[in-house]
Amino acid sequence: MKRSLLALLLVCALPVAGASAQETRKAAEGQASPPAMLAQMDWLAGQWEGTGIGGAPSRESWFAPMAETMTGMFVQEDGKGAVRFSEFIQVMQENGSLVLRLKHFNPDLTSWEEKNETTDFRLVAIEEGAAYFNGLTLRRDGPDGMLAAVRVRQKEGKIEELLFRYRRAGSGTPPGRCAEAMTTLDMDECLGKVFTRADDRRKAYMEAALARQAESPERQAMIRASDKAFEAYRKAECDSVYDDWKEGTIRGSMLLSCSIGMTDARTHVIWENWLTYMDGTPPVLPEPGPTR
Repeated sequence: MKRSLLALLLVCALPVAGASAQETRKAAEGQASPPAMLAQMDWLAGQWEGTGIGGAPSRESWFAPMAETMTGMFVQEDGKGAVRFSEFIQVMQENGSLVLRLKHFNPDLTSWEEKNETTDFRLVAIEEGAAYFNGLTLRRDGPDGMLAAVRVRQKEGKIEELLFRYRRAGSGTPPGRCAEAMTTLDMDECLGKVFTRADDRRKAYMEAALARQAESPERQAMIRASDKAFEAYRKAECDSVYDDWKEGTIRGSMLLSCSIGMTDARTHVIWENWLTYMDGTPPVLPEPGPTR
């Protein structure tokens, strides 16, 4: 049974004549992998949530590169709240290029591949924000999106693509944020500093907004109340994210990423509502972007 599922879902480096594929690419016979560095894929680091097989929820989590390896985990739900299967993934520096290796697991952690086997995808092409392996694609899809595509051979022999469309969890960690972090503790420490900067900026923009409403104490009180409500909402929302990941070592990073994203969004609301003008006058403070 495991082997039949494996044959169904894997993008095999098998000869495929006349296959029509939009997102994936297939290496030509004898084609060498192009030169590539793992640093070209640091945009992938972070938590991704979206839809996969049959429109059911799926998730991917990727750690920042460590030495010559970038490690990830994929989980596909069955549409009923249970795990359908999962994958342990590594992108590795090899012979001056990159190779993606993975192993599939059933919900009970029995593997599809044999004990010492992995399913390998060698690099075909790499671009800014996109890596095309032999039958498997990972590419950015907008500032906070990612598309994964994998070429599969169905039981009847038909070749098709499975598409997985993701958004960064919460508001997400912008590409490049804390990409230098090497361990979970490093990531937590880095994101903690980012959150401090984000919240300090929110408070500064709030003070500017209140100063602009100095002649209306009643309005100032309303703005303060809205900010207090935001703080309670942020805590409740991000605590629930933490609880969702409480069994994982990345729970702290997930909490902080949620807090940063919500704080940045709040700062932009303050700027848009209270620090800009309708007549084209320059804003009181610059438009806030994602905190780095």
